[in-house]
Amino acid sequence: MRGFGSDASAGWCVAVGILCALAAATPARSARDSVGERDVTVLNQSRRSINELYVSPGTSDQWGADRLGDRTLESGGSLRLHLGRTRECLFDAKVIYDDASREERRGLDLCRTRQLGFDGSAASPPPEAGAEHRVTLVDNSSLPIQQAYVSPVEATQWGDDLLGNSSISVADPRQVSWRGDCVVDLRIVFANRGAEERRGIDLCATPTLSIEPGWTTMDVLPSARADAPH
Repeated sequence: MRGFGSDASAGWCVAVGILCALAAATPARSARDSVGERDVTVLNQSRRSINELYVSPGTSDQWGADRLGDRTLESGGSLRLHLGRTRECLFDAKVIYDDASREERRGLDLCRTRQLGFDGSAASPPPEAGAEHRVTLVDNSSLPIQQAYVSPVEATQWGDDLLGNSSISVADPRQVSWRGDCVVDLRIVFANRGAEERRGIDLCATPTLSIEPGWTTMDVLPSARADAPH
């Protein structure tokens, strides 16, 4: 009996050893390799509205359909997206803002994070935005100019202030630049927060613009206006 028990123990050890070896040779199946639901909450942390949103697997060379459809993700808003059951973890995302600029994020690991924020810091003009243009603004009003905006005619928002942290003093000229079409909308904000706008103005044909009551260009001086007092 002793001999039989010894042989059985030896056989059990061999069997267990084989099973252990097989277990060690077989890689453990991780959650990242399994099919699961992929969800992500998109946060609009920028100052602009998001008009289009695309999220696709990193292995795809197509963005697919706009996931907002006819909706808009306003500044400060959030939207939860259900991406379905998939083995994929890495995704790419792209948004298009209301001023036609766009921002992309690549290689997002949605198995590790469930939130995706866009703050506009990496936004770039669309490829079709065109060449860079410049115009010189001359402040011939009675107040400093605090902000200047140049926006595509079709845009629904003004976009970024071209003056940044600077301003234009009374009687001083300042050159600003933008990318896009020549025919644009222009908005000027003064130190008292009052604003004036011109729609559909061809700034390429107006290299210097005098900002004053009536918005007269420099080649039409105030004394030459038809409505000027004699």
